Amino acid sequence: MQQEKDRGFSLPALGLGMVTATLAGSFYGKAGAYSARSVLLLGLLSALALAVLCRMFALWAQKTGLFDGSGFLPRLAGWGFFLWFGVEFVRTAVTAQTVCREHFASNALIAVLPLLLLASWQLNAAALDRAARALWWLLAAGVLVCLAGLWDQMSWPRLLADSPAPLLTDGWPPAALYPEYFALPLLCTGQERRRGAWLPLWSYLAQAGYAFVLQLVLGRMAGSGYTGIELLRAWSLGYFSRLDALFLLVWLTAALWRLCMLAFVLRTLWQRNTG
Repeated sequence: MQQEKDRGFSLPALGLGMVTATLAGSFYGKAGAYSARSVLLLGLLSALALAVLCRMFALWAQKTGLFDGSGFLPRLAGWGFFLWFGVEFVRTAVTAQTVCREHFASNALIAVLPLLLLASWQLNAAALDRAARALWWLLAAGVLVCLAGLWDQMSWPRLLADSPAPLLTDGWPPAALYPEYFALPLLCTGQERRRGAWLPLWSYLAQAGYAFVLQLVLGRMAGSGYTGIELLRAWSLGYFSRLDALFLLVWLTAALWRLCMLAFVLRTLWQRNTG
């Protein structure tokens, strides 16, 4: 039991957090700010560069004992990551509350959050890891239903409309930085720690996939004031025209899991920093 408790998170569990956070950015980011082509190609270069950087940092952190030492540098890094994970927790909670308020006219998350924190304070990495496996199936089903509802509205000419334009016409698509990228020695053990360097690719796949489908359905919308959430509002399947609510509920479930995971990491860092 102790071995299971201390094994850390698996790569799919951490990947779920990356996909959840990236989808949140796609929902409320400016629609069409970058072409799908630039997100696919330039975003891949950014993700690969981040993967190399993550691997190098993990090796350096392991060699210097950054997460398990007792000197000044480990303590400084511990509090630095505590603040970074704390900011990520607040950002995830604010986004989830925004989705609840704007799409379900509810402030339920405010009432649920304290109970969620209380429960997650008692969980370990193994329990959160098992929950992530179930959520992946739920998220995959939501994506398939979403694609089914958008299939008839996809048009390849929309995707190819700006293909003659230079790749850097819109600039370089930004690549989000998450604390999980650089906290692999804290979050994972053994082989998962080495494989964790590929976490930026999970975020890239979510961002590129969303941009790809968004342009297939709605074309370039830059300068129109629309956000990426318009893709879900275009969703229609038979007599049901607001199945976007179903996908948002699935995302909210994943966001609640991410909040639990972040709370667990914050607890771990607090204990290390004050122990």
